[in-house]
Amino acid sequence: MGKADIHLHSEHSDGMASVAEIFEYVENKTDLDLIAITDHDMFDGARAAQELLAKKKYRFDVIAGMEVTTIEGHLLALGIAKPVKSLQRLDWTIAQIHEQGGVAIIPHPMSWLIRSVGQRGIQRIQNDTAPEVYFDGIEAMNPSIAGQVTVAKTKRLNQELFRLPETGGSDAHTLSMIGTGVTYFQGHSAQDFLETLRARATRADGHFWTRQELRELARIAPQQSYRALVKLPTKHLRRVLTQRV
Repeated sequence: MGKADIHLHSEHSDGMASVAEIFEYVENKTDLDLIAITDHDMFDGARAAQELLAKKKYRFDVIAGMEVTTIEGHLLALGIAKPVKSLQRLDWTIAQIHEQGGVAIIPHPMSWLIRSVGQRGIQRIQNDTAPEVYFDGIEAMNPSIAGQVTVAKTKRLNQELFRLPETGGSDAHTLSMIGTGVTYFQGHSAQDFLETLRARATRADGHFWTRQELRELARIAPQQSYRALVKLPTKHLRRVLTQRV
C-alpha cells in the first residue's frame, strides 16, 4: 500500500515552509509515497512542486492540487493542470475540476471552525443528477483542531449516508505536522492514487495532533495568522487587480 498526505500548505498561501523545504522534509523525515501541495485558492505552490520534481529526483511522487474556496466551503481539487476559480457555486466548482480530469474531495467536512461544506451541501451534491457533479472522496481524517471537532460525525454519516471513499490529509501548515493525516492506496504514484480513489479503495489513517505538536502550533500562531489574515488576502487582491488591468 502507498501512503499519501494530500492536504499540505506552503508559503504560497498561509503555510510556513517553502515547497523546497517541504520536499526535503518529506524525503528525509517521512515514509510518504505521495504528497499534494494544496494552497488556498493558489496554484503557485503546485506549479513550484512540479517544477522542482522535474529538476531533481525524489523517492516520492507529487499530485498537483489546490484548496478551492466555494461559496459553501472549501474543496480539495487534485489531479488538475490549472487553477480553479474561487467563490463559485459548489456544483460549478466540482464540474470544473472534473472537466480537467481531476478529483474533488471534501476537506474537514461539516466543521464549524473553518469554512466547510455542510451536511446539506453534501447531500444536495449526492442527489444531483448532472453526470459531472459528484464528490470523489471525503476527508475522514484531518488531525487539525478544525477536523477533530467533526471527525466522529463525519465517519458516522459517511458510513450510514454518504458512502464516499475516505481520505486522510494533515492540513499541515508547518513541517512537523506533515504526515499526521494520511491516505493509504494501492501502488505508489499519483496515477495509482487516482485509480484507487475512483475504485473506492482508499483508507484514511493518522493521529490527532499531540500536545507537543499543538505547542509548536501555538508558537508559530502569530506569524501563521499574519500570513492567513493579512498576507494571503493581500496577495489575492493584488492578483485580481493585476488581471483586471
